[in-house]
Amino acid sequence: MKKNELLIKIEKNSDLSGLDLTKINLSGADLIGVNFSRCILRNADLSKCNLSLCIFDGADLTDCKIDSSNITGASFKGAILNGADFNFSFLPGADFSNAKMNRVNLLNAKITVCNFQNASMEGANLQMAEASLANFKNSNMKEANLKQATFTGADFSNAYLEKVSFFKTELSGAKFIGANLKNAEFIHCILIATDFTDAIFDGVIYEKNYEVRVKKN
Repeated sequence: MKKNELLIKIEKNSDLSGLDLTKINLSGADLIGVNFSRCILRNADLSKCNLSLCIFDGADLTDCKIDSSNITGASFKGAILNGADFNFSFLPGADFSNAKMNRVNLLNAKITVCNFQNASMEGANLQMAEASLANFKNSNMKEANLKQATFTGADFSNAYLEKVSFFKTELSGAKFIGANLKNAEFIHCILIATDFTDAIFDGVIYEKNYEVRVKKN
């Protein structure tokens, strides 16, 4: 299906659930509130789109291009987002719970108050992301890049964070309760009222951080 054909279809009915839209190019389109549940959007181009309040629950967005888009309040529950590119996108309040997001690119993305609970995010790139108050409980973020990002008040409780890189990262008020931080790096980070209660610290590189009221075992 071509872009114009799909946009005409959306004007009549915003429910596109279950469609195969592999490699569709919708760049720059206003798609607010469209239901893409269970759609196949592999290698699709959704860059520079308005995707506010869209529903992508259970959809396959493998290697999808979604950079520089407005994705406020969208839902990606249980979606497949491996290799997807959200570079410079605006995603406050989006729900990625139980999503598969290995190697996802969230460089410079605004992901405040987003829900990543139980998500698989191995090798994810969150460098310079704004992620205050985000929920990463029970997520798998092995070898993720969290350098120079802001995680004020974020919750990493019981998350798997082996070999994660925190460099010049803002972690004030963040919770790592019961998190697995084996071989992670915390270098030049801001740690004010950060909670590491019951966290696994085996092999952690912990150097030159600014610490105030940090809780540890």
